[in-house]
Amino acid sequence: MRARRPLAALAPAAALVAALVAGCGEPAAPAPAGPAGGPSGTAAASPAVVPITVTVRGGRVTPEPGRITVDRGARVRITVTSDAPDEFHLHGYDRALDLRPGSPAVLELTCDVPGVFEAELHHSGARVFELQVG
Repeated sequence: MRARRPLAALAPAAALVAALVAGCGEPAAPAPAGPAGGPSGTAAASPAVVPITVTVRGGRVTPEPGRITVDRGARVRITVTSDAPDEFHLHGYDRALDLRPGSPAVLELTCDVPGVFEAELHHSGARVFELQVG
């Protein structure tokens, strides 16, 4: 009877470990459809990059500051060119770029936090755009 008691005591723990290990191997839920309503991405396919290009000349932002909307999980590439030294900052994601006159600065990131985030230039205070992730 003694030999059976330790094995019986281990049975619930073994069942718990088996359930946890089985859960680790399950595939993730599919990603939502892309901006054009196309098929969901898969682990093997890399998502398209959404380009956002901004130019600052004489303190004026082109295109006009507005709201840019992307799906949650989208990959974006922000390119900022300025005629004066400054610092671009994307709030919420707390990402920054040092801007040097005439030299494009590039920030690439995955938008995995939902919400509306302001992008601005720190030295001039100019609003560049709002990024809506949802």
